[in-house]
Amino acid sequence: MKNIRWMLLLLVSIFFIPTHQLVSAENQLTVQANTVVNVRENPGLEQSVIGKMEIGKAYPLLKEENDWIEIQYTSTSTGWVAAYLVTKNGQDTDNMPLETEEPTSISTKATITDNGLRLRKGPGTNYQVITTLGKGMEVTVVSTNGDWYQIKTSLGSGWVHNDYLLLENSQTQSSTIAEKKEPSQQPATVIEDQVNLRSNPSTSAEIIGKISIGTVITIMEEESNWAKIQYSGNIGWVHKDLIESSDIESRKGQKTDKTIKLLYDRTNIRSDATVNSKVLLVADSGATFQAVEVLDDWYKIKLSSGEFGYIAEWIVEDIATESQQATNAGDSTDLKGKTIVLDPGHGGKDSGTIGVIGTLEKDLNLRTAKLLANKLEASGAKVILTRKDDVFIPLQGRVDISHFYHADAFISLHYDSINDSSVNGVTSYYYTSNQKKLATSLHKSIIEATNRKDRGVRKNEYVVLKQNRQVASLLELGYLSNPAEEQTLLSSKYQETISTAIYHGLENYFSY
Repeated sequence: MKNIRWMLLLLVSIFFIPTHQLVSAENQLTVQANTVVNVRENPGLEQSVIGKMEIGKAYPLLKEENDWIEIQYTSTSTGWVAAYLVTKNGQDTDNMPLETEEPTSISTKATITDNGLRLRKGPGTNYQVITTLGKGMEVTVVSTNGDWYQIKTSLGSGWVHNDYLLLENSQTQSSTIAEKKEPSQQPATVIEDQVNLRSNPSTSAEIIGKISIGTVITIMEEESNWAKIQYSGNIGWVHKDLIESSDIESRKGQKTDKTIKLLYDRTNIRSDATVNSKVLLVADSGATFQAVEVLDDWYKIKLSSGEFGYIAEWIVEDIATESQQATNAGDSTDLKGKTIVLDPGHGGKDSGTIGVIGTLEKDLNLRTAKLLANKLEASGAKVILTRKDDVFIPLQGRVDISHFYHADAFISLHYDSINDSSVNGVTSYYYTSNQKKLATSLHKSIIEATNRKDRGVRKNEYVVLKQNRQVASLLELGYLSNPAEEQTLLSSKYQETISTAIYHGLENYFSY
């Protein structure tokens, strides 16, 4: 009798095991992050942060909603993360769409034309993202499949859409590539203000930026009433009724006499002011050239051979000549001997916000800080950078640097982001009453120089302000979440203007 009872219990336990326990873990979709990612209470950048994803840890994927993913954050709680910051794992590749074309083998060099380009495991948006690539990166194209190219990079191999690759002229290209008609490079001028730059040739396509009236752009190809254009390193579509063609030979640039420095390795110097013109020379980060003319978004530079070439304005920075620095140092006495700590926000595993077109805040913060440091050092100030490279520094560590050097002024440099892409402008922050004078002086100088929207001088409990015994201010110098403003913030002109404005704001502060 006892044996019969045990058999009945065994049968019950087998047939009544909850079905979800029988599901194989191999079929569970998960996500993981390769950098620190905020987990939010609900989908949206304005939502409260409830924690952070651990790098490399797989979290079960529960639901997808627009550009957000709900995950099982802990055993008892769920949360939301931005889809573009994480990688999906465990996808069922058997259910991927069948390929309609056989891959074609080729071998040619190419350059990435956009920041934040996703490298995928297969030729389609349904495939897992391996990593993201930066604008200007040199890659090798090894095969094609429809509109997708398989490439080799320093970060590994994968697939990208061909809209974001610029192929270099090469005799080794396959007939498939050679037979493609090279798009004509026709300049045009925008004739309406705030023209929408779209991802595809349709009024229902996503708006990826806005272009101001009078801006000169380059038409790459045309489709019906739409033109595919290149503008400030980005590619998109505008309606042809909103632009007016012009003759490149009749374009006249503005004369200049300045020294420019390259920001990236393997930068192409071209024969004309277009991204598809012949490459004359490839140079590395830190190389300097004398610019003689500014033509739209390009510098005309003089090469050592005596020839002239063109380099894109968005991949260089202006630097003062030695004579200009000496003059500045002689003219300014208010900053001489002052210790200024500049804090480029974020860094390393903490990217900060990510712009609409893929700009990493941490990189732009450092770019601004280095420009400002050059100006301050030329005036005789002692400048300390909390970080000089792409490294992670804890917030308290930045405060400790301020205390160690007994900073006369501590300035934390940032760029802002919000879920509303129309928001723009500059905000300056302080915490204690003795910090407000510095924040006000810097803010006044920035607004006067840039004409950006004035979002005010505000009190905030940021760690680098609240825990700082020195006079300190945190500056939000524009919104990377606004596509039109992001384009402006990236320009060398704005970077030069904003760094000069902060410099003068410091001068004014110490002259009171």
